Amino acid sequence: MKKPLFHFSIFNLTLLLFLTLTVGCWGQAESEEQTKSLSDADLLAIGELDQRFVDGMSQMDIEKLMSCFWNSPDVIFVDFDGNVHRGYENLRKVFEQFFDQFESLSLSGDGDYRLIRAGNSVFSVGTSTYTMQMKDGTSKKITQRWSDVRGKVDGHWVFVLDHVHFLSSSNL
Repeated sequence: MKKPLFHFSIFNLTLLLFLTLTVGCWGQAESEEQTKSLSDADLLAIGELDQRFVDGMSQMDIEKLMSCFWNSPDVIFVDFDGNVHRGYENLRKVFEQFFDQFESLSLSGDGDYRLIRAGNSVFSVGTSTYTMQMKDGTSKKITQRWSDVRGKVDGHWVFVLDHVHFLSSSNL
């Protein structure tokens, strides 16, 4: 039996939550030290992953967006409502349904972004804002805090776990 590339137990998820919650409390020096442990090539590839994700969301391009995720039944996405979605094909359906609500969508990072190397994975946390034109003609702006786990699979960085948390919303 083939062993999964990434295995998440309750302990691993608890560790992820602990690291995510405490990362904001660490000083900039520690954050810079953790980032330095990534090679320049890895930092560039992670930046490209982030940009591809932003572009996939903003262009509502499901193929571009899904290229950011680990193509595995073990990939995890936790949405704004706390629902846990598992599996690559299930995530595709979730994001297709998400896109179906909008005429247009724009995603931007808010500059509050940290990377933490943990073995072969990278934990990250940040804040971003969605500006959405709904199909009913209304517009919304939503700010979210996100955390994720990225892993290098077949030489490419991908999201293994992605979690979003609603911070604020306003009608435009």
